[in-house]
Amino acid sequence: MINKIYKSINNKYSDIIKFLFFIRYVFVIFLISISLFLLIPKFFNYEKKQEIIQDYLINQYEIKINDYKSIEYKVFPLPNLLISKVSLNVATNPINLRSNNMRLFLNLRNIYNYKNFTISKILLSENEVFLNPDRIKDLFIYFNKLNNAIKIEKLDLNLKKNDDIVAKIKNVQLSNYGFRKYHLSGEIFGKKFKVSLKNNLQILNFKLLKTGIKANLKFKDKNFINGSSKISLLNNILRFDFNLSNNQLKIIRSNFRNKNLSFSLDSVIKFNPFFDIDTVININDIDKNLLDSISLENILRNRDVIKKLNGKININYKSKKYFFNLIKSYSSDLKINYGRIFFSKNFLIAGGDINCKGDSILIDEYPRVNFSCLINVNDKKKLLKKFSISNKWDQDAIKIDLKGSINIGTKKINFKRIHINKEYVANEEDLRYYENNFKTILYQDGFFQLFNKHKIREFLTEIL
Repeated sequence: MINKIYKSINNKYSDIIKFLFFIRYVFVIFLISISLFLLIPKFFNYEKKQEIIQDYLINQYEIKINDYKSIEYKVFPLPNLLISKVSLNVATNPINLRSNNMRLFLNLRNIYNYKNFTISKILLSENEVFLNPDRIKDLFIYFNKLNNAIKIEKLDLNLKKNDDIVAKIKNVQLSNYGFRKYHLSGEIFGKKFKVSLKNNLQILNFKLLKTGIKANLKFKDKNFINGSSKISLLNNILRFDFNLSNNQLKIIRSNFRNKNLSFSLDSVIKFNPFFDIDTVININDIDKNLLDSISLENILRNRDVIKKLNGKININYKSKKYFFNLIKSYSSDLKINYGRIFFSKNFLIAGGDINCKGDSILIDEYPRVNFSCLINVNDKKKLLKKFSISNKWDQDAIKIDLKGSINIGTKKINFKRIHINKEYVANEEDLRYYENNFKTILYQDGFFQLFNKHKIREFLTEIL
């Protein structure tokens, strides 16, 4: 029975079976042919063809190879030429790059015809580039106008100024084709980030992962030097317009707000010949609890950052409801020179004003603030009323001239001079008395607690 079934199938499908057996030989021949087609180029000497490759890269990618270790033909993942340890630059931009692996993916139809040499795409991996911060836009300009496919993997971008590296962006991934076209990722300050470029590179969206920091930039031109931005950090929103030209960044029409603080800011940041910042901050609203949470001691621990700062900062505040029911307005001018700070401050308070100036070296292990203050009280009744203190003084105006220093680390104050109306001059015993009360009452909980209303009341009650 089984033999009859076998004979029946064999007679009916014999031609098909014979054809399948024949096809397998054709498939083997085809496989061998393809393998030989892809493998034979491994025996070519590509060093002799480097001029052809170089001309093609300059004409199609504006890339000039300055130096390399070797050129090898590789079959996988697709036929390509692997150029190792290569140094190259973009002919029309000041971009110099070192790459461990530069792969030129070949077009199969020209794999043997180098007179018509073409490639389908370039892959650069394990790369390093040094670039001035103000030349970053050249990278975007180059990718924007490039019509041929290129992908960059594992790029370390070093932002360099006057032979010093000011920032390092690690493991950058970027492509100008495919699904991930103009989607950039990498790592900065130990945090991973993602960037997407849209609308012909006129819109840039930035996200620093696991931090809540997001930024949206809209450029007004293709040079990426003018535009507007919106930056959000958790519940903090910052908007501003910017202009980058002549080695400086201008920030104008800015506005920052959260539930505790609102201010506007104009700033000019210069990068050349050295880093310098000139900023004006106008505070619109501030919650006193915000100052209570700030620790000057913690800020001063960042000495590596402080010693790189240089510039001027002007801060202004005008209270709409009397700051802590005491300060009507405040202005300060700060000059920072690589760790040293010079300041002048003016407080308009209930019943008078306070003017102070001084200096400090913030990068010292125990920074000391030297100060000289002049306190003018024209209406003592109004001042003391703010603290619910009965008026023990007469109604004459009073001027207090103070000079001394505060050690931020040890929280000690040293009064060198206390003059009142040029009539009273504090002696050594009086100076020590004021110092002791200042430390135990006003400065016990930190620098910013000097403005605590209850502490000021206690201090005034004690010394009056």
